Amino acid sequence: MVVNNIIHVFHIRKHNGGGIYLHPFKEFEKIISNGNPFQIEGRYGEEPVIESITAFRNELYLIVEDSVNTWVTESKFIPRFLISALVFVLAYLFFSFALRIPIPIVVDKIILGAISAIICYRFLGRKYKNTATSSKLRAHYRGIVDRIVFSKSSFVVALESFLVQINGKDVEDVIQNSSDYNEFAELMSEENMEERNQFLSYIERLLKKHLSGHQRRLVNKIVMTSIDKNGALIKELDLMNIADEIDINLFISYLLLKQKNSRKTIF
Repeated sequence: MVVNNIIHVFHIRKHNGGGIYLHPFKEFEKIISNGNPFQIEGRYGEEPVIESITAFRNELYLIVEDSVNTWVTESKFIPRFLISALVFVLAYLFFSFALRIPIPIVVDKIILGAISAIICYRFLGRKYKNTATSSKLRAHYRGIVDRIVFSKSSFVVALESFLVQINGKDVEDVIQNSSDYNEFAELMSEENMEERNQFLSYIERLLKKHLSGHQRRLVNKIVMTSIDKNGALIKELDLMNIADEIDINLFISYLLLKQKNSRKTIF
């Protein structure tokens, strides 16, 4: 079966020799809910070692496991809730009328009914996680992870080279003279548009997670303004603070690519 929906995962070699994997699977349950078929293709510039790829696959296996469990429990919330509510009513009636043993006021019948409902709710959650449907979903998505093949990408090659070129340089100078870098022209090429757009969306996920509301508004302003007006905004953004959470050179690359790629706000 030919699958048109390709999701790229990127291994980016940073200027210091370390590597980072960029992917959209922290919210994998949304992909499951979507239900559309897809395949995953890996991209790299400098080939990562086998141990690194193995560790990444193991990370994705854990994400698949957690996401399937989350999706199953959320999709079965209404029946779990209704059955648990029924158990509460039955338990309350049982302790009130069927069981003639006096119950101390401290252990109220409502509390006993609530405890029964909670036990039922958790039991059903574990049961749904072990159904045939859940097992098939896990096997299906683990199979997709198993079939990931990494290949060299001209986009990632150019990005890794660009990260090395701009490392340690003045941020304003890099932004003002981005067109002087041959690698940047390659990053903006038409043939790299699909990978570029996915790369930008993955960085935006990181930004939404780590930046404050004020920083997000500043990023929007930088993306929407012309390059020669970015200096003051970048200083206000406090890049050193951002560097604690996100590789600073990747962030600068994102700003440049996003501004050239689109003027739409991201947050």
